[in-house]
Amino acid sequence: MSCLVRKVLLVSALLSVCVVNRLAFGLPDLPDKFFDCICEVESNCNPRIGCVNDPVTLSCGPYQIKEAYWQDASEFAKESIGGNWMNCVTGPDNMSCSKKVMLNYFQRYGRYCNNGREPTIEDYARIHNGGPQGCRLQRTVSYWAKVSRCLG
Repeated sequence: MSCLVRKVLLVSALLSVCVVNRLAFGLPDLPDKFFDCICEVESNCNPRIGCVNDPVTLSCGPYQIKEAYWQDASEFAKESIGGNWMNCVTGPDNMSCSKKVMLNYFQRYGRYCNNGREPTIEDYARIHNGGPQGCRLQRTVSYWAKVSRCLG
């Protein structure tokens, strides 16, 4: 077997392991109550809220998801979740579509918080509020307190 053929086989094997690992770990398994509380904190769980103008960008839907958040999640999922951002987060299926966006976003960025441990519900809530590094930002602590109170 030539050196080139061995290299091609090795690269193929490594890519297979990466795909299997991603599928094996899957998306986070979070309780419905977690999503209910994020929804409550963000919009009083109003499925018809539309968009709110934040200081910099629009946040839309009952989970107040920004377009960049949706893009990051869609890139990770390797699909345009819900077809497009606005349809996903404000359309007729906005609750389930937004949850899919959130799960992919959490899977993508949860590893930034864990320091070798499994990300927690607190990590995910703070990422939702503060972006990829949200779990490390002081400004997301008060957001987590609201979600935590809701969770009971």
